[in-house]
Amino acid sequence: MSFKNQKIQVVVSNFEIGAGKRGASKGPLSLLESLKQLEIEFDSPILLNALEYLDSESNTPFCKHIFEIEKASNLLNIEIENQLNQNKFPLILSGDHSNAIGGISGVKNTYPDKRIGVIWVDAHADLHSPYTTPSGNMHGMPLAALINTDNLKFQKNQISSVESNAWDRLKKIGRNSISPKINPEDIVFIGIRDAEKEEWGLIEEFGIKTFEPHDIQAHGIFYAINNALSHLDACDLIYVSFDVDSLDPSVSVGTGTTAPNGLSFVEAEGVFKAFLNHPKLVAFEITEINPSLDQDGNSMAKIVAALVGYGMKN
Repeated sequence: MSFKNQKIQVVVSNFEIGAGKRGASKGPLSLLESLKQLEIEFDSPILLNALEYLDSESNTPFCKHIFEIEKASNLLNIEIENQLNQNKFPLILSGDHSNAIGGISGVKNTYPDKRIGVIWVDAHADLHSPYTTPSGNMHGMPLAALINTDNLKFQKNQISSVESNAWDRLKKIGRNSISPKINPEDIVFIGIRDAEKEEWGLIEEFGIKTFEPHDIQAHGIFYAINNALSHLDACDLIYVSFDVDSLDPSVSVGTGTTAPNGLSFVEAEGVFKAFLNHPKLVAFEITEINPSLDQDGNSMAKIVAALVGYGMKN
């Protein structure tokens, strides 16, 4: 696995309506343009365009636009499965973090018998379900869908049968209808610092490995990296999902949900270098760049492209 043994296939999924703010659909193409300036060889990018808005938020207030997200997740799932079957390494550039449902589902449907570890580099846990969400925004729910949890212990929303049925379908994305796609104990959070009590409850219940800012500041980024990889040693494959809001707001200048005390640029360089070169890496996702919230429209993409370039240097 990893890009060193395979052709890199950039997959652009500009779907954004899992987020509460518009504009992230422009992020993947902005990043792609910056990546083209690097001396990195990859096949012609595959573009999965955002679908039209088909449903009304008022019909599914606790899982907004879930029908479109189901369709977009299916599209990405199929494409990732297709690329993996061609022995290519998917570098996924996505709009909002709900795209991870399709990305990780594609890996699991390709390798149904493999144990997949997920390294979630993010300020947030994204472990809400329609039953616990404070906003209804589905970029806060991908991991809950992937581990097949409703988190009813912390339920605060009474959802409709329409929402419940759609949520159950979303968990089973892919031709094999596998659910869960990953085990909660095979998730590692790096940079998490802005999660709600419902999410912390799941982290504690499942013993999910977390590296918060105080851990990184006390021991260094390579302490988190090495311990994350050690924790996932029994996994066959590793999927990395990098949300740009994992970076400190002084670095992450174009994204929708910043949080203070995040990763520095140098710490993020360590993340990209270590994980992009790991032999078990099966796919790498970069998400939540929003040029509409960027002062010059492209600085966030340039920063992330520099991280990718550093990580892929021999």
